[in-house]
Amino acid sequence: MRALLMTAVFVAIVAALDAARGGHWDQFAMLLLVAALVTAAILVQLRNRHAVRLRPDLLIWARRHAAQIDDEPELVVDRALAAYRARMLPDPGDLSDGT
Repeated sequence: MRALLMTAVFVAIVAALDAARGGHWDQFAMLLLVAALVTAAILVQLRNRHAVRLRPDLLIWARRHAAQIDDEPELVVDRALAAYRARMLPDPGDLSDGT
């Protein structure tokens, strides 16, 4: 997601420079505003991330597994934690009220 947002900032800046070169100042201002908003979104995304410290062996596993499935290690860890949490919750069939 971060790469996509960074690409959007780059494209907006290049387009803004092109608009300035052509004298289209309204487009220039709009594109700079878009670049600023996307940059703010990147910063919010970075600030909202919570770091999880993994044991070295689990970190190695996450990196190897991510390489095998062509994914990011952070997403592998997120899915593994979600599966672990799901196993901790009771089954929906066990939640009957006893009637």
